[in-house]
Formats: sequence, structure tokens, C-alpha cells
Amino acid sequence: MTSLLPPTTTGLEPLQQAFAVYLKDTSLYPGLTAIDCSECSGRILLLAEHPAPEAREPNDLLKELGSVFRDLVPVVGLPEADWAMVPAISVRLYLKLTAAPQPYAIHTFTWQADDAARVLFPADNRPARAPARAMESTGGGDDWPQNRAEHGPHSGAVQRSDAPAMAIASPNGTSTSGGEGGLGGSPSTPAMVSFSDEALALPDAAVQPPALPPWLQQGRYWAAQGARSLRYYWSYGLAAMILVGTGAFAYALSRPCVVGSCVRLDQATEFNDLAQGILAGSPSGDELTTAQSDLQAAIDLLTPVPSWSSHYDVAQANLQNYQASIAVLDTLIKAQAIAREAAALSQDPPHPVERWVNVHLLWQQAIDQLETIPADSPAFDFSQQKLSEYRINHSTIGNRIVAEEEAEANFSTAIQTGNLARQRMDTANSLAGWQLATKEWQAAIKGLSLIPYGTMAYGEAQAQLKDYQQQLSRSTNRATLEKAGAHNYNQAVQAARAAAAYEATGQWTLAVTQWRQAVATAQQIPADTILTEEGMVLLETYQPALANAQNRLSTAVALQTLTTTLAQLCADLATPCTVREDPSQIRVLLSSQYAEPLRQAITPPAADGTFVFTTQISPGTQQLIEQIISASHQIDRQIAIYDSHGGFVARYRPDLGGFIKN
Repeated sequence: MTSLLPPTTTGLEPLQQAFAVYLKDTSLYPGLTAIDCSECSGRILLLAEHPAPEAREPNDLLKELGSVFRDLVPVVGLPEADWAMVPAISVRLYLKLTAAPQPYAIHTFTWQADDAARVLFPADNRPARAPARAMESTGGGDDWPQNRAEHGPHSGAVQRSDAPAMAIASPNGTSTSGGEGGLGGSPSTPAMVSFSDEALALPDAAVQPPALPPWLQQGRYWAAQGARSLRYYWSYGLAAMILVGTGAFAYALSRPCVVGSCVRLDQATEFNDLAQGILAGSPSGDELTTAQSDLQAAIDLLTPVPSWSSHYDVAQANLQNYQASIAVLDTLIKAQAIAREAAALSQDPPHPVERWVNVHLLWQQAIDQLETIPADSPAFDFSQQKLSEYRINHSTIGNRIVAEEEAEANFSTAIQTGNLARQRMDTANSLAGWQLATKEWQAAIKGLSLIPYGTMAYGEAQAQLKDYQQQLSRSTNRATLEKAGAHNYNQAVQAARAAAAYEATGQWTLAVTQWRQAVATAQQIPADTILTEEGMVLLETYQPALANAQNRLSTAVALQTLTTTLAQLCADLATPCTVREDPSQIRVLLSSQYAEPLRQAITPPAADGTFVFTTQISPGTQQLIEQIISASHQIDRQIAIYDSHGGFVARYRPDLGGFIKN
């Protein structure tokens, strides 16, 4: 590979020292100094460092250093053996922190021979010149490509030379023109340019190089080297004047690579090799832009080679390869640009489904771009690596779209279910209605709980979830109360049915127990429930039934006691003693042994209701009388005494507290 600048291990020290002096005297950036200046792979490499932190705008600082380079090289000079051979030099500037092992910013640009002329002979000090458009339209010889700045990684990567071609007087009075090929008219009308001796002389300070700036006062050694190097500009200018005078023939010969060897082939190969070396690795975005700039520079070098050049076929073959390579590189850069756009749109989620769909499409476009890169391209491995990353991102965004769509669907369904649950609560008139409302609220809450964090619907779902949980609690409590009310109502009804059954069989003890349970469970029906009024109706029936059953139980107990006593008294008698219950009274049938003495002994009650026995009665009869009196008071009913033949003996009235004989 032919280098733009021959390998140099020495000779760049003056340039490094000049940079160091400049940076020290001008304080361009705090602590900034040049620590190394060398040549590698056809580029001049200049490394500058400064203490932490990193510069806020490193690209602007690097551009400033690039401007300093253009000012210093014409004055300080380069190794003298190489100066005349190089029309343009690729320069790369590095910026790093003092303690850091690697640079944190890089800037690449191209220095051209015309830059030196513009520094030493400013526009207001130069002799008359032909317009730059004439040179651009006629080809201008083997000049440096003019449009590389459009492809460089930074604004200063390649400086476009729009300054007019410059006529410079040599010490012997001859005139030269900037550039390799000199000036020429159009192919159809050759231009003749002539200068007077006065125009070609440098008699005074009007066209003299400007005085050295203060920061180079101690660098006159470097200035002397630069002055010696400028003689190559004068030789180029003289050749240009000769070619201008020869007209169309001179124009044909002045086209690139027409006469002799074609240095552009080597230079283009150099740029292409640099670009391919970058693509073979894992280049960063800036490195891809640098590779693009290098390939474009190679293309620009070979494009002007005319068809009558003996190097035309080789140039065209190389040009096709370079164009194919830059097409691949453009595709890769475009894919990365699309990927950056997709990544930017993905920031700060959540986003609506429409935005995720747009991001998904962008990732697909980036993937489509990378899939067009051929397998024989140096960038193929890198493109496959990026392709894998982009496919993962594409799949992730696809899952995000599905999650958003499911979240929207779940949210919509939950809202509809919640509205239905509200309607159930408003119209519920039974336990089943409240239970159904509770189930609807539970379903709505479950739908909201399925909405994942990070989706658009999540925030609104959380707000609805709090309201739905409160409604569920209300519905659940009401359903619980209604269930308890329904249970107690049913228990009361069942107990009343059992009590009535026991009454039918005279089992008053069991009847009382069931009526008590019926009343108690009816009283436990919660207030403000659907069955509250029904429970009140039950109580209006069950409470009197309970009182009646209790009375009947007392009567049954008293009669049972009386029956037991009579059975004991009459156990040895031929005529049994019995107790019968009539609707209006209790009938006691006594044997003659007890009935007749009792009829004779009982006297009518006195005015105060008391009575006495007229004759002495036996202890057994006395016990019978006491038992009849106790039973009558206990059941609060009259007890009539009859003899075994059905004859009336006497009647005890608890309201009078005595016996009567009617």
C-alpha cells in the first residue's frame, strides 16, 4: 500500500514543538498540550491531552486544533524530502485526558498544499488570480478532490478549496500556479494568461508573507524550514503557466493520470485500505463516518481520470469496487441511523400502540437494510452482529405491542364489567342479586390486575382498581348481610314448622323450644336488608305462638302433677280417679270415698272469697284439695269435681280463691 506521506520516524518534532509552544502561549484550553506527533499508515497523527474532566464540546476544540495545524505547517514545515511529493496529507487529531489510556475524541481532516499558500499569502496580499470556477470547470490538472468535505466525519475533516488559483513569483522572476496541473481555459477556447515582470516580482511588503505571530517568535528555525519548502509551490506554478499557453493540447495533457504514472491510483488504494480496515472490525459511528469519508476520497480521486489515460481501465475497475464498497457503507450507516431513530422513539415509555408500531416498523427497515449487505463485504460480520441486535429489538418491540394491545383489551373489558356490577348493585332485590354484583366486581378487579406495569393503561387501571376494590368491599358486606338474613329467615320458618308439628302431638316442651328458636332467629335478621320486613311479619306470628305454647306447657305440667296425685290416692280403690281437660275447665272424677266427704265438707265461700270445711277431712282428702287448688292457680283455670256417677260436687275458681257448689 502506497502511503500519502512516506513513513517518517523523525522530522515531525518541530511541528510538535510548535504546537506545544502555541498551546502554552495562547491557553486555547486549560492544561492542553501536544504530547506526540508522528506518521502512521499515511496519516499525520497528533495527540493532545489535558487534565480531567473531558471537554464539553470536544469536536469544537479539535476543529480549533485543526486550524492551528493549517497555520503552523506552512511556517514550520515538514520533512523536506517529503514536502515536494505530497499535494495533500491526511491528518488525524486525538484528544485524551492526562491519566486516561485511550483518547475520548478523534477528528480527521485533509491538509492541502493550497492551505499553505492561503496562510503565507492572504487574499488581500496576493497578485491577481483567475477565478476558481475556471479551474473547477477545466479540470485544473491533478488537483485534490474538491467535494470530500461532504463526506467527512467532522466539518473540518476535508477542507473544500474554493480559493482562486494563485500566481506566485519565483525569485528568478518566473510565475507558477498552485496545484499540480496549473490553470487552463475551456477545451474549446484555450485561455492565454500572461503576467508582467512587475506582477511577478515581490518588491515590497505588499505580497510578503505576514510577520510571525507572537507565539512563534521563538520558532524562527521552523519558519526558515517553511520558507525553503515553499520553492515547490513556485515550480508547480511555472509548470501551470506553460500548460495554459498550449491551449487544448495542454488541457488534454493536464488531465489526471495522462502523462507518466498515476499517483491517484496509489492514493485511492490507500484511502480504500483505510476504510476496509475500519469495516473489518467493530466500528463506532464516528469510525463509519471516517471510513465513508475515506471511500469518498478514493472515488473523488479516480473520477476525474479521463478515458484517454492509459490508467483509465484500472481506475474504472477500482472505482467500481470503491462505489460498491461505499454503497454497502451507506447502507450500513443508513441502517444505524434508522436504528437510532427507533431507539430514540422508544425512550421514556410507556407509549401508545401506534408509536410502538412505528418503532417496530423502523427496526424492520433497519433489518431490511442490513440484510442487503453481501457476504463478501468486509462489513458483513459487523452487519450480522448488528442484525442480531436489531432482530432482538424488533422482537422485543413486537412483544411490547402485544402487551399494550392486551392491556387495552383487559382495561376495556374491566371497565365494562365494572359498569355492569354497578347496575347489579343498583337493582339488586335479593341475595342472588348482591352475590352476582360481587362476582362482577371480582371479575373487573381481576381484569385490571392483569394490566402490567409499564403499559399506557397501567396508571389509569391502578386508579380504577382502588375504586373497584371499595365497591367490592361494599358489595361483599351487603351480600354477607343478605346471606345472614336469608339464613335466619329460613331457620325461623323451619323452627316454626317443627313447633307446630310438636303442638299437634301435644309435645308442648318441644313445641316451646322450637317456637323460641323461631322467634330468636327471626329477631337476628339484619336491619336494612331485603328480608328485614319479612322477619318482622314472622315475629308478629311467632311471639304469640310461643306464649300460647308456654301456657299449654304449664297446663300440661300442672295437669300431669294433678293426675299423678290422683293416681296415688285412688290406686287402692275400686273406682279410679281421673282428670279430663275440657275446653272451658278441668274435670276431676273422684271415687265415692273422696267425692261424698268432699261435698259435705265444703261450705260456700264467704263474702271475701274464703271458705272453710264444715267437717273434719282425712289427710288424703286434704292433700287432694291442696293439689286441686295449686293446679287451678298454676293453669289459671277452673277445676270442677264430680263423683264417679257424674254428679257435681264442687268447683274451684282461682279468681275467687275458693270452692263453689254451682
